[in-house]
Amino acid sequence: DSNWKDLIELSKTFNKYVREYASEDGHTDSALDPSQAADFLQKNGKTRTAMQRRTEVRDIDIDNNDRITFIEYLLLHYKAMIITEYYKRTGESNPYDLSQDGVGITGVGNILLDELFTLPLGLDPALEAAIEEFTAQKKARESQMKSLEEKAAKGGVRGLAAKNELEQLVGQDTTDMNRLELTLNAAKKKAAKKSGEQAVQEKKKAEEAQKKAAAEESRSRLKARAAMFQ
Repeated sequence: DSNWKDLIELSKTFNKYVREYASEDGHTDSALDPSQAADFLQKNGKTRTAMQRRTEVRDIDIDNNDRITFIEYLLLHYKAMIITEYYKRTGESNPYDLSQDGVGITGVGNILLDELFTLPLGLDPALEAAIEEFTAQKKARESQMKSLEEKAAKGGVRGLAAKNELEQLVGQDTTDMNRLELTLNAAKKKAAKKSGEQAVQEKKKAEEAQKKAAAEESRSRLKARAAMFQ
């Protein structure tokens, strides 16, 4: 699948950029600062003005920490597609002109996040569990890195040990983790095609069928009871 290959290549390019530039500022979180993210966008996306890059990057900084992770960057890279899917799901009228692939459109951070974190109705429980488990693992890794950074900053023997552990953690190959995350998100999107409104309709049909069966059973019992007095 060409889209899958594009995502993998983009992930590799992002990680290479992080190693070459982001590490220079002393951060070890595999993320970019806003100016670096804007530069990366310019080199790997459609041309934007400096003001557009800055404002659009602010839109996708999920935790407002001035650090842009790969997943956050994908919100910007695929902004037009995400906005389109959001309005398909909600049924609302899309007020944005996406003819330029989302270039220059700002103030849509909440829409991007809403679509990203909304699990479709009728999602396979196994897939939902996998997504939740992966999210928990990722948060645990990020929490561990933050804790080690704080310990390393204090210096001393323990600080040095924390620094070494942090370097080992950062040096781990996250290609598989990125691939799994992309796979789960792709599966979620695929599941969404059979969810949402369709899932609601299927649930209503099942409830109606259950009510109809209960009514027929009740009528049968009454008919049988009436026959006893004939």
